[in-house]
Amino acid sequence: MKQGEIRKALMVATLLCVFLFIYLYWQQSSKPLQPLVLTYKHVYTANKKSQPHQWTWHCVNQRCERHPITDNIKAVSLPTCSMLCGSTQLWPQPTGPVTLGSKAVTFNHLQFEFETLTSGAARALVKEAFSSFNDSVLSLVRNNNYLQEKTDLDKFIVRVSVVHGDIVKLKLKTDESYTLTLKQRAGDILVNITARTYFGARHGLETLSQLIWWDQYEGTIGTLKVIKGATVQDAPTFPYRGLMIDTARNFMSIESLKRVLVGMAANKLNVFHWHITDSQSFPLVLPSVPQLSKTGSYSPGETYSPEEVRAIVEFARVRGIRTILEMDVPAHVGNGWTWGPKEGLGDLAVCVNERPWSLYCGEPPCGQLNPENPNVYDVLEKIYRDLLELTEETEIFHIGGDEVNLECWAQHLQKSNTPSNYSDLHDLWGEFTLKALARLQRANGGEKIPQVIVWSSKLSKRPYITKYLDRNSVVVQSWGSSQWPETADLLSDDYKVLISHVDAWYLDCGFGRWRETGEAACDPYRPWQTVYNHRPWQQMRLDKRQIIGGEACLWSEQVEESSLDSRLWPRTAAFAERVWTDPQLDLATFSIHEDVYTRLSTQRDRLISKGLKAEAMWPTWCSQNPGMCL
Repeated sequence: MKQGEIRKALMVATLLCVFLFIYLYWQQSSKPLQPLVLTYKHVYTANKKSQPHQWTWHCVNQRCERHPITDNIKAVSLPTCSMLCGSTQLWPQPTGPVTLGSKAVTFNHLQFEFETLTSGAARALVKEAFSSFNDSVLSLVRNNNYLQEKTDLDKFIVRVSVVHGDIVKLKLKTDESYTLTLKQRAGDILVNITARTYFGARHGLETLSQLIWWDQYEGTIGTLKVIKGATVQDAPTFPYRGLMIDTARNFMSIESLKRVLVGMAANKLNVFHWHITDSQSFPLVLPSVPQLSKTGSYSPGETYSPEEVRAIVEFARVRGIRTILEMDVPAHVGNGWTWGPKEGLGDLAVCVNERPWSLYCGEPPCGQLNPENPNVYDVLEKIYRDLLELTEETEIFHIGGDEVNLECWAQHLQKSNTPSNYSDLHDLWGEFTLKALARLQRANGGEKIPQVIVWSSKLSKRPYITKYLDRNSVVVQSWGSSQWPETADLLSDDYKVLISHVDAWYLDCGFGRWRETGEAACDPYRPWQTVYNHRPWQQMRLDKRQIIGGEACLWSEQVEESSLDSRLWPRTAAFAERVWTDPQLDLATFSIHEDVYTRLSTQRDRLISKGLKAEAMWPTWCSQNPGMCL
């Protein structure tokens, strides 16, 4: 072949490759997005070569004592001793009567038989809950060859009955109570869980999973055990038991958020408050306003698609958790909001990335919505409509609303030569809030959202609060120090309150300033004991009837997904028992009973088995020698 012919052949081949590449890319890009289905995979511990056991535990005065193993006594593992000696090992502790047997039987997961007497839409959720329960039990297994071991049972029958099968969305008035009975019948274990709603039934399955443990001493390689008899009556103290995660300062992957939800479900928390955007980034892809994530995300890979958000919402719902998406306005915006002038909408936000930042916001970068631009409210309505559609949550909506810097607005009005009719810019802030609430109602098809949550702020103080915030529909999330009068004032003004006091339930505090040296404003670190002992309705003599619940908060300036688990657990588990059980608190000594330590240590072990990297509570010696470290 001549040189010219070779050149022509190479050009034709190159063109064919280019066309093939374009075609394949177009085919991939044009494929419809399939709905995501999220499943949670438990983590097996790798099988290790069996070694002779070293210690045995004896129940003495309702406490497990450690002793060396000798030839003339039967060795008892610490998990088995703990489950059958004294404490219930349930977390959170049930609020109703509990009776537990003092013996256990062995079984394997293939002996499960699940039955449900549930009709309606809840029936499908119950089946999903069975799968989640089965996964929780499998996560306890430490040797996947254990099926070779003989067991004491023929069948492990779990029956779930839900009275109202049509209730599949969690509300503040949803009945989350349940009753559980477990008994042996011939060669079977029979469990009956009855509840008025799916959500109570799911909690019952969670409690059942806590009556099961792995005994490494049983047989040759260990096996699963379950307590031989039990009755539990239980119901939560507060209807709102929340955890807030901020994914705007540092992006968190979907997998890491699934771990959060698994931990929440294990502790019967029921509200995932997703603070998904802030002035640093806007990672949420919104169908109606795609410009926000295109210009505001850290990178295309650090975004949450609508399909991912819907999948998280469903993953949470199966686990008894409702999801609330928060876009905090009018402050806490910035990056993602600068595209207005290019599209003829004017400045949607002002003071964006302004310096020196300390004059215009609490932390860099700065930014606030432009309250004088009518296009802002059109964009807000689109955003609210998308958020409502993504979560299908129409009872509760969080609009943010805190830390507005009035100097930012004052400087903007001055620079733009906009005439100001406000002698007090708090009124501008209040009117913005009223307009935003009106757009929220329009986005909801004209229906008013029954409970709109706002962060406590200067606007939620007198004299502005009664002027701009309707006590019949606004819930104030009180996040200031419990020593401040803010919470008591809100209750005395007859507002419903959600408590998140910074000096007890802010989990990001205690790691110093991230901008310079020294302590941060909300330091010091609050250990789980401080979280657990915070009972403001008793300490401050508050009217508990107006408190819808509590929420622990994790802001992410110094947190990303590699440190997420250890910041949350087991401290959030301590918070969970406070808002589920609300145990009594000794104000004279603030002492915590030994039982709480041992039960929380057991619960931490459960979280570890589920693949969560929970923070250590104490040296392992303290776990192996209950009561000796207290």
